[in-house]
Amino acid sequence: KQVWLKRHLRADFLSMSLMRAVATGRQRAARLPLVAGSRSSAFVPSTPEEFEAAGYEVSKKNGAPKILSPWNKWFPHEPVPFSPRLGPYTEKVEKDRVYYWCSCGESVSQPYCDNVGCKDTKFKPMVYIPRENETVQFCGSKHSPSRPIFNYTCYLVWADVNTMPAAVIGFGSCFVFGAVLTWFMHP
Repeated sequence: KQVWLKRHLRADFLSMSLMRAVATGRQRAARLPLVAGSRSSAFVPSTPEEFEAAGYEVSKKNGAPKILSPWNKWFPHEPVPFSPRLGPYTEKVEKDRVYYWCSCGESVSQPYCDNVGCKDTKFKPMVYIPRENETVQFCGSKHSPSRPIFNYTCYLVWADVNTMPAAVIGFGSCFVFGAVLTWFMHP
């Protein structure tokens, strides 16, 4: 009984010392001076300054970057909206109420238009009238062909901007799928 107790206490001591080391490392990292242009992640821009440093045009109204979609890369004559979020906006909507979805991406009250962002642009707010009370996902990147409804185009734009994390996710999912499929199909 005493041997088990000693092992148990030793394991607790080791886990506590590991937790202290992690906490100490986080505290020390938090005290490091921030360098201009440094990011929280090496590959993923997340603030307007980081997008601007990466070469993107940034909106002066709300800080959203102007990101080309694959469509805009092939057809550069079409206007490019700002992309305030590379994912959907999930909103509760009421039946027969008129909503104006911001198509330019410069509105401060995303995903809805505030009639300030779209001024002096080629974009106009899109009218959306829901058929029932429901929760709807609106496109955040403003590149969806099914505007204003989200159809996963935002994730394609995210993958185009964040190529390294997208490649890691793609490789990891293919590896796991291949391993599972091999396990199922092996005789």
